[in-house]
Amino acid sequence: MRNTSLGSNSPVGISGLIENLPLLLQEASEQLSSLSVLLTACMEPIEDDKDLQERMECINQLYLYSSDVNDIPATFAELIADRVYEYEKKNQDVPHVSQAEALAFFIEERGLKQSDLKQIATQSVISDIINGKRTMTLQQVKDFSRYFNVPVETFID
Repeated sequence: MRNTSLGSNSPVGISGLIENLPLLLQEASEQLSSLSVLLTACMEPIEDDKDLQERMECINQLYLYSSDVNDIPATFAELIADRVYEYEKKNQDVPHVSQAEALAFFIEERGLKQSDLKQIATQSVISDIINGKRTMTLQQVKDFSRYFNVPVETFID
């Protein structure tokens, strides 16, 4: 266990702290500066298309460091994705597509198989949805939107 007491006999005592203070403050400042940029990306509206592209790249990078949707990087990515959605809704005409077209697009885009989504629906149900033989249930709409990290409106006809 590391000794972190501030006593004079401690290797990490006040004198050690004072000796390392410039480096400590520099590293803390750099980390806080980066964190400030990340928090701004999560909270502030997107200003223009250049800002949009930068945030999209940030989302991609955050997901590279995330092994689960509940990880901290994924949480930051979702917050930034909310800003992207707001910007696109306000500034871009996105043609409405059917839930079947949207689902087929996301499956192909991510290189998935229908069976990869078995926690949401069986392969045959997904096939029926894509072929227009069946519509999604409300729960499936919620689950697919959460899985693909898109607004539920994406899957509402």
